[in-house]
Amino acid sequence: MGAVSGPPTLADLLQSERTALVQFVEREARGLLKKESAEDLVQGVHLRALQQEAAFTYRSDAEFFGWLKIIARQHIADRHDYWMALRRRATRMLRVTSSDATIGVQLEGKITGPTTFAARREMMELGAKAISLLLPRDQEIVRLVTEGAATKEVAAALGLAPSAAEQARHRAMQRFSKLVEMLTAH
Repeated sequence: MGAVSGPPTLADLLQSERTALVQFVEREARGLLKKESAEDLVQGVHLRALQQEAAFTYRSDAEFFGWLKIIARQHIADRHDYWMALRRRATRMLRVTSSDATIGVQLEGKITGPTTFAARREMMELGAKAISLLLPRDQEIVRLVTEGAATKEVAAALGLAPSAAEQARHRAMQRFSKLVEMLTAH
């Protein structure tokens, strides 16, 4: 007697509909494809679908793909909003450096190109999370440094003497770098 199989798993359904989803994303996200590949967007859709697995009930392949298209449209809209927000407030890329002698943040030129967008997105998310964990004064110092402010400008913004501002900048950047290290370890 053969084994009775239940409804397909979400992972199996995602795999079986991958090609159709890639085609759907290529049609729906034409403007985003300059910044992210269709495969990257599909992976994001799959992640969202898996996160909603508890609310998923299989009824038919057609209903599943309809549900998947809703998730895909949400993901595409969120990615579009993300890129528009970056465009409105273009910033330089942060590169956190760490060696035995020094810890700091280096500013790089504005980075573009499809191969660097994923790395930039990850770095920006990591930097934003690390900054959000800092005290307000340290957040302000890191913001000023990332905008290219010199020590004099940091001192003026904080109402400190230049030597005190330099010490505050150094401590804030050390704390920021340690947070980035902690976040990348997880």
